[in-house]
Amino acid sequence: MRNTLVPLALCMMLASCEKHAATVVEAPSVESATAPPAGDSPLLFRVMREGGGGIDATINQVSPKGELSFYATVPGTGEKALDKPCDTGQRFQAEPKVAAFLRGPTQECAARVEFMLYSTQATLQFIRRGDDASAGGDLLVAQSNYGTAADRLQYAEPEKAQRLRVLSTVAAGRALGVTHPVQGAGGAEQPTAEFEDRVRLFQKQNGIQQTGELDGRTRESIGRMKLRGNDVVVPPAANTGGLPANAAAVAAAPALVVTPQAATSAIEVRMNTTQMLAIPASPQTAALIHANRAKAGH
Repeated sequence: MRNTLVPLALCMMLASCEKHAATVVEAPSVESATAPPAGDSPLLFRVMREGGGGIDATINQVSPKGELSFYATVPGTGEKALDKPCDTGQRFQAEPKVAAFLRGPTQECAARVEFMLYSTQATLQFIRRGDDASAGGDLLVAQSNYGTAADRLQYAEPEKAQRLRVLSTVAAGRALGVTHPVQGAGGAEQPTAEFEDRVRLFQKQNGIQQTGELDGRTRESIGRMKLRGNDVVVPPAANTGGLPANAAAVAAAPALVVTPQAATSAIEVRMNTTQMLAIPASPQTAALIHANRAKAGH
């Protein structure tokens, strides 16, 4: 079966990513310390990059309205200590000074505020894998890679992340047998009630909190589904990690068997390279595009 999801055409942000892509290694997320600053203890900012090591960055304070203002500079070691603590309620965001890494989520005030910045090249590899899987009709792989790329881009390129999330939703919905996974058009597509109900059923079968949302754990579980003939068998409670209290009941439930849906004009996601590149890129993404085009001789 060949899926007809329109690919993102690989180079949504990079013209020659296949020649210069880095090895994709999923880095663990880093959360800031939850304990509030104590007394006059100095504030420590720590900015790490995917793959290990520190990175020089600008630390901006984020106002309640989302406005940014300069707060500190972190050198290439990835650490910067200040002589005074931050105030409760303050939020910060790290902006990398090099184009090869993406801006991440904000972090709350703490004695030590830490950031993990994802590699742009590695993120582009997830998009490329999603495109390749989509073109080959592999819905299970496509939904996982598009969703992962969307999670990584949501703070640096939110509009691109939204389009990737739509592609992930459509692929996952079709794999689960949903006729109409999304509704709306023009970048405003949203999951349908049909899709959310099917995801809740899948989550129940797999011991996942029943939110109806296509979160990372749900995408991972969908990616482990198996093909049987022309149907997809969703194994119950497949490698759930920490099992819930009713794990025995969940594990005993029968597998959900669905028939993946072919694309129809009603749910076709129409995007192309021109439309994607029309969305303004962040400074670091634009610089990376320019650098790699120069390397490729374009």
